[in-house]
Amino acid sequence: GWAYGLAGGGAAATLGAMICLHPHQHLYFNGLVDRATPERLHTRYALDYWDLTYRQALEFLLAQYPATPLTLPARVAEGEWNRGILSAADRQRIAFVDSQPADFLITPPRVRSGVTQAALPYAPVIHAQKVYGNTVMAVAAVNLARVENAVAAPYRAAYRALSARAPVVRTPFQVYLTASTLTFAKTPCTAADTHPKFIVHAVPVEPRDLPARAFENLDFSFYARGVRFDDACLASIPRPAYPVRYLTVGQWLPQTDQTLWSVDIPVPAAPAPAARHAYRAAHRTLAARPPTRRAAFDVYLTASTITFAKAPCTAADTQSRFIVHAAPVAPRDLPARAFGNLDFAFYTRGVRFDDACLASIPRPAYPVRHLTVGQYRPQKGRILWQTDMPVPLAPRVANAYRAVYRALEAATPAHRAAFDVYLAADAVAFAKAPCTAADTQPRFLLHVIPARIRDLPFARRRVGFDNRDFEFAWQGAHFDGVCLARTPLPDYPIDRLRVGQFRSGEAPLWLAELRPAP
Repeated sequence: GWAYGLAGGGAAATLGAMICLHPHQHLYFNGLVDRATPERLHTRYALDYWDLTYRQALEFLLAQYPATPLTLPARVAEGEWNRGILSAADRQRIAFVDSQPADFLITPPRVRSGVTQAALPYAPVIHAQKVYGNTVMAVAAVNLARVENAVAAPYRAAYRALSARAPVVRTPFQVYLTASTLTFAKTPCTAADTHPKFIVHAVPVEPRDLPARAFENLDFSFYARGVRFDDACLASIPRPAYPVRYLTVGQWLPQTDQTLWSVDIPVPAAPAPAARHAYRAAHRTLAARPPTRRAAFDVYLTASTITFAKAPCTAADTQSRFIVHAAPVAPRDLPARAFGNLDFAFYTRGVRFDDACLASIPRPAYPVRHLTVGQYRPQKGRILWQTDMPVPLAPRVANAYRAVYRALEAATPAHRAAFDVYLAADAVAFAKAPCTAADTQPRFLLHVIPARIRDLPFARRRVGFDNRDFEFAWQGAHFDGVCLARTPLPDYPIDRLRVGQFRSGEAPLWLAELRPAP
């Protein structure tokens, strides 16, 4: 760098600039970077010398408040290091606190060494040092009792203005949401209230705004974004620039990773006028046709979506998580699971407009034979409502079932009961025609008794059979007035099969034991 400056013939100018910049002469080289590209300046060059600027900030505070002790948050190792450089008398006047509120905050408000630091604090900046037009250090007053009334007055006025309106969350902190900020407020407020870290997670309306993440983590400490005055606490951060669907706010203790409280806040901003008209049109189109299922929410199934709709609808209706379980036609589509879990929160997939709620998710790409939909409360693990919803078979899938049924009709059933039972070397099939949905409500019983007990999974050897009971909705299909369920058999030698139907807690409706064909 020195060689660059001297070779350019500007040795005197370079030396003069460095003298003027002393003790920050290293920042001269930042001036060699194209000022039209500040992103390069902020990502490739250090803008501060933290040890030096921190000590200078301490010296400023000692000179500004000569008669009183100074408290700062114990969150940077440089604090203790720089205090050791000061005189013994000055060291006694500085305390780094963790369990009680601090009075001041020293912060580098930029990008340093590629790590994003806190932005300028919400607290008033009482001193800032700039070099080459860049702020390299700022001192903010967290305790407004330490500053003049003229400095504290805007914060008191802001608190009074907030107190006159209803918060979106009332306890333990009152949380206020405005067009530009998210604010936490509390009175009376103690040191214990400000010690836990604040939770702020922002979920975007458009996933492309955060392509690699489901939400943006905006957690912060009170010292970085808060102030204390009188007996109140106030902390504020800017709202994200992108449209937000909902926010999760709360507090947690980093030392124990314990969440003290957490609340989801729907962002009340209505959709843009064009989008609102689109949602109204979509709702009118759905309301003109009967829903696939009527429940607490009407559920509509289209060729591409699963949609939940309700009108009138309140915020309470949307608090519970939505259940969507999709059972595939072909088990190979989900080889490790019986169904695809598509559960979601309203705020990630829904909108509220006028007095209606509308939430929609895409249908799975694989063919689905059955859907379970509903709502539940994750905190209590309680299902509020749930219903099974058969899915019309795609033409290709229905044709495959028709071909299987035609082949079965040409064979003799191994047993005739409420359902005809057909045995093959690798599968067992249950068929009935004509058939109604009521016929398939009882659970199907299928116990496989092996020729050798050792072929059973270890946990099943004690009972002597493999339990393969199933729900028709997960293994069967309705088509042309026919019901057909087909389930594979294990590949080990089978002595006999026990088949039937039953309702939980009741004796079997019908039961038979069959021996497979040799």
